[in-house]
Amino acid sequence: MKFQVIKILHNLLKNRKLSNLYYIAYPIAAIYYLLFPLQNLRLSKRKKYIKTYNIFLVKLNYVKYWLETIWLTSEGHSKYVLNNTEIKNKIVIEKLNKSNEGYVIALPHLGNWEFAIPFGKELNLNLLAVAEPLSDKNILDWFKNLRENLGCEIILGGKGQNTFDNLVKKIESGYHVCLLSERHIANSGIGVEFFNRIAAFPKGAVALSLKTQVPIVPAAFLHLNNKFQLVFGTPFIVPYFDNEAQSIQHGLNVLARELEKLILLDPNQWHSIQPVWTSEY
Repeated sequence: MKFQVIKILHNLLKNRKLSNLYYIAYPIAAIYYLLFPLQNLRLSKRKKYIKTYNIFLVKLNYVKYWLETIWLTSEGHSKYVLNNTEIKNKIVIEKLNKSNEGYVIALPHLGNWEFAIPFGKELNLNLLAVAEPLSDKNILDWFKNLRENLGCEIILGGKGQNTFDNLVKKIESGYHVCLLSERHIANSGIGVEFFNRIAAFPKGAVALSLKTQVPIVPAAFLHLNNKFQLVFGTPFIVPYFDNEAQSIQHGLNVLARELEKLILLDPNQWHSIQPVWTSEY
């Protein structure tokens, strides 16, 4: 049923102007806001730590993300996104690419990372990401095909997939592995200070850097000042200290600071509705 809804919406939206989606987003976001008052109450506590955080705008941007993603095609991206995007700190990628090695690109749930994929070709990136298994194989295949058509190879994660070792091999083969990095899945995160509170981060990006000794590049794709911006942060490598746990903790601390900088470009495009801090569970 969900897959059929996605297909119908995609066919209805794919030929529309991108700006038209944003008009549609407002009434949907208003309904979403009104239907979940308890969620709004939980999210309102974030305003103590992120001063410009606005719950309605966060939900509006969450709706926009899903509308953009369901609308997205290679043709639509070329027409409405490609020539309206500024790449910030492009020199970071150009310098790293001179080594001809793979590395890790760490992303927060900020803006629309799907829109960033086609820029991989311009930046000489061999993009790869992990898709978590879904109960509906049709939906999983739809998103996998969308991302691969845009230019990002997808491998499946989950139990029995040996994902970490596969990613190590991919990095060593020159791939640039993209990982969402500020919200864990299935209660498997590690505690780290994030906006002055303890959050649970996945260790994947940091553990890969530690194992392969390649850099982590924080990145995000946002809509700012009537333009899209693909923003790269400061790369860093996770060194080995006394033991693996200490090394990973250090790497997560650095990653958290870098992701904070990206999120503060516009906290309301950080549409992480699910719990992030341990106090939210």
